[in-house]
Order: sequence, then C-alpha cells, then structure tokens
Amino acid sequence: MPEPDELTLAIARHLEVDWQYVERVEAWDAERIAEIRSAGRKAGRMLGYKVATHQGRPDDENRVTVIVALREAPSAEEGQRMTERARLLMNDFWSKQLPSAGDEA
Repeated sequence: MPEPDELTLAIARHLEVDWQYVERVEAWDAERIAEIRSAGRKAGRMLGYKVATHQGRPDDENRVTVIVALREAPSAEEGQRMTERARLLMNDFWSKQLPSAGDEA
C-alpha cells in the first residue's frame, strides 16, 4: 500500500480528534472538491472508520462546504469521549455568549 498523501493524513488527524473534516472550497473548483472527498474516503479506510462525504450548495460567496464525517462511533469508549468533548465545547461556547453575574453591573 503506498504512503498516504498530506491531505489524507490531515483529514485522518481531524477524523481521529473530531470525527469530521470540513473545508470551504470555491464552487468552480471541482478538482479540489473531488480531491478532498477521495482523500476522506482513503483516510477512513486507513483508520478503519466508516465515513461519509458531502458537498453543500454554493453560498453567497460561490463557495461550497465539503465535509468528511464518521458515520458511526469506532467504539463505545470513543463515543463516550466524543460526547464529553461535545459537552465541554458547548459549555465553553455558552459561557462566552451569556454574560456572567458580575458582568451585568
């Protein structure tokens, strides 16, 4: 099996940590979109994960969002880790959005 390219390795790192890789690409750049989706499938095979790839519709800036995401948790332990990570990220987000009791004065 040949060595994976840099994009495949980058996507694999994202999948291991966040279970997703997201990149915004110019809508006209079909070659880059195909490259990301292909590398995402390779990264999934390399890690033994089942992945899905998706391309959104062009936005106001004529850019699309290309997503590579896991379809299922690799293990129950990983699922629990990701649930905890999601909870921490949500708590961090909301703590920055809502004023604390001392900020209202």
